[in-house]
Amino acid sequence: MAELPTSATTPHALTPWLASVEEWLLAKSEFRMVPDLVIPVPFRGTRAPGARGRRVGFVGFPSDYSLLILLGLLRSEVQLVGLATSLGANPAIAGENALSQVAGHLGVPLLRLARVNEYDSLALLRRLGADLFVVASFDQILHRRALELPPMGWVNVHPSLLPSYRGPEPVYWALANGEPESGVSFQRVAAGIDAGPLLFQAREAVRPRDTTGTLTRRLTELAWRHVPQVVDEALRGAPGKPMDLSKGSYFTSVGHRRIDGLDSVITADRMVRAGDPNMLAAAFHEGRVAYVRRAIPIAADDGRPGPRLHYPDGDLLLLELAESCGCHHAEPVGSCPHDETS
Repeated sequence: MAELPTSATTPHALTPWLASVEEWLLAKSEFRMVPDLVIPVPFRGTRAPGARGRRVGFVGFPSDYSLLILLGLLRSEVQLVGLATSLGANPAIAGENALSQVAGHLGVPLLRLARVNEYDSLALLRRLGADLFVVASFDQILHRRALELPPMGWVNVHPSLLPSYRGPEPVYWALANGEPESGVSFQRVAAGIDAGPLLFQAREAVRPRDTTGTLTRRLTELAWRHVPQVVDEALRGAPGKPMDLSKGSYFTSVGHRRIDGLDSVITADRMVRAGDPNMLAAAFHEGRVAYVRRAIPIAADDGRPGPRLHYPDGDLLLLELAESCGCHHAEPVGSCPHDETS
């Protein structure tokens, strides 16, 4: 298991079960952002949360990314008072999932909110009595009344070097655009999308054959290491440094992007790696559309066997195709709402 660095805040020991969950999670070579995670580590009973430190709530999804950030929060000297998630993001959220397992283990509530800014949701969040909320992946924009609930505000953990790559799919777009570097940003949440002042950033090089899964894995661990220190600073009232959004960028969400018909094998290769594993690229091949999980660019005269797509600057050798989309819809080819038609 990866080692936590020494910081101004001494990490609190996890329960034995949560420590084993953390070890299982950190053993993965890639992380998915799809919010359908169920923890397979055998459950070891319950333990009521101790009344230590300031009261902090967590908002996120049952995904690899959110779960490791939550475990980093649980290593802080805080009292976790509850979890919240977005009910419409995935059918798995309505049933047993990673967040409900952790909530049950610690004896804290899990709020499954359809509309976070409506009166009933605000009342439930207020009832938690949190001094601060930490957000790690959430699909709803917080309005003024929600932002004003906790006296110490909200802290968002975003997998990019803000203000670059604001928006819902920063890791995808960093890879698709061929960026040499990415990172994680902790920011105070303000009006707008990923627009609040920065509390902390850490950088991470993009490796030549990274996928969204492998890069997200490293970025999440990078954030996990710094959660205790940043939460401590936020609870002390650190205001953060305002960002100049004019020097940044915003990218929207993506679908299963088609890679046949592109003008470059380099672009196609980037899109395949960016789509793996959350939103696989697609291509028309041998009379039908298929999802492409793994591929490599090769020269047109490369004699290696296997299906390939042709481009002006080379070929893309298709190493692994998938019949199911792999995203949160889990549909066969041609049935996913995220499919691009051409």
